[in-house]
Amino acid sequence: MAAYRAVFGHIEDVLPGTHYDSRKDVKEAGLHKEEQAGISWGRDSEGRRVADAIVLNNGYEDDRDGWDEILYTGAGGRNPNTGRQVADQDWENAGNDGLRNSRLFGHAVRVIRGSAGDPDFSPEKGYRYDGLYRVVEDMEETGSAGFRILRFRLKRLGEEKQELTPLEQQFDEVIHGEAPRRTTTVERIVRDTAVVRRVKQWYRHRCQICREAVPVGPDGKSYAEGAHIQALGPVGGPDIEGNVLCLCPNCHIRLDRGALYLTDTLDVVDRFAATETSAISPLWTVPEHRIKARFARAHRRFWKILDSMP
Repeated sequence: MAAYRAVFGHIEDVLPGTHYDSRKDVKEAGLHKEEQAGISWGRDSEGRRVADAIVLNNGYEDDRDGWDEILYTGAGGRNPNTGRQVADQDWENAGNDGLRNSRLFGHAVRVIRGSAGDPDFSPEKGYRYDGLYRVVEDMEETGSAGFRILRFRLKRLGEEKQELTPLEQQFDEVIHGEAPRRTTTVERIVRDTAVVRRVKQWYRHRCQICREAVPVGPDGKSYAEGAHIQALGPVGGPDIEGNVLCLCPNCHIRLDRGALYLTDTLDVVDRFAATETSAISPLWTVPEHRIKARFARAHRRFWKILDSMP
């Protein structure tokens, strides 16, 4: 049987944020070659073992997920029934060796998160492809169970590597159903990842704040934007459903500029409302959209809005 050839980077047209119901579906999409193991490894063009993807799904107790930075525990030494570490890990394991080599040779690694992972960054169910990360460090440590573990520090690549779509392209897709054929430069870039598209579909492209739909085109199709509550960036928020709202362009800009903000109970506060009665209104949500209060708090901190305010 021929050795598996590692495939680096995005897989064909699979956007970061794409959701899958099972590990089998993840494998069939070509994102990860295994249905159970956490590390996907193969051979590069020189025949060396290298890793091209990992699954982060609460597989090891020493895993730490901070979205932009991950501390990932290597493979081996784990009791499959209890999930506890019962033996040392070593570099002879092909997955561990592959992740170390991916660091040495600078290969990006696809990260897939499962629903059993950190609740702040993981999907509510199934699995989600979350884009490309770089292995920046590998180390040997004593884990919380007292055994030697191998740990890998991964950092997420910049948003320019994670699919950005200009505003004009989104309008063109709504009107014509396809991407424009010419390049256009715009001042404001609107991100339209698979996560954003999913959230907009939940609300049928209607704004969660003002409840208005913005019709475009002769067929009356509506236009909406995905607004990240905590802005994306190296130390910003993640591109996940719990950090994204479906908004009209006007409410999106006002949220981005701090004129609107969310309370922990998901009320919308208009800092420049004409009257007190019009200053607070409930955010419209659907059951499948579980917005995380931590991102609302980060947004308020950025705009120096005291938590004691309404």
